[in-house]
Amino acid sequence: MKKILLCALLSWFGLSIAHGQNPHSRYNMTDTVPSTVYKKRNDISQVNVEVLGKLYKGDLMGTLKPEGVKSVDVDKGKQLVIIELNQNYKPVLITLSDLQKKYTNVKSNRVILMVDDQIVQQSPAEVFVDISNIMQIDVSPVKSIGDIDELYMINLWVRNEKNIKELNRIILR
Repeated sequence: MKKILLCALLSWFGLSIAHGQNPHSRYNMTDTVPSTVYKKRNDISQVNVEVLGKLYKGDLMGTLKPEGVKSVDVDKGKQLVIIELNQNYKPVLITLSDLQKKYTNVKSNRVILMVDDQIVQQSPAEVFVDISNIMQIDVSPVKSIGDIDELYMINLWVRNEKNIKELNRIILR
């Protein structure tokens, strides 16, 4: 009797767990109304970075050469990432606004700046990048946004294996 009761209890418990874990799909082919999702942008750029004893915005981390980084430490109290570089690595740091002036012909202040397809959320005058590790700068006018004139998108491609492979790929059409 105890075995039957135990088996019944376990079966009931197992079925209730399985029922509670039934996956509910968010999308299907018969939907006629789009789903709107509000996402927060990646907050990694909100973190301050200390490199060579100076503070920078977090966007700098993505443009440093990985082989030039000796160590990375995190100070949670100060919300600070401390990056120690190898002695032979001397990054050439430049602000995004200076980069725009020096390497593009874009005179407009209406610019969406991106590093490897990630939108930069801070002021271009405050964000530094290692220009020696930037492989390509894509400049595109954006014409599909209402009556906004002279809006540009500038995307910086960092020199890494993935981007080298992607930008060297030839597409035949």
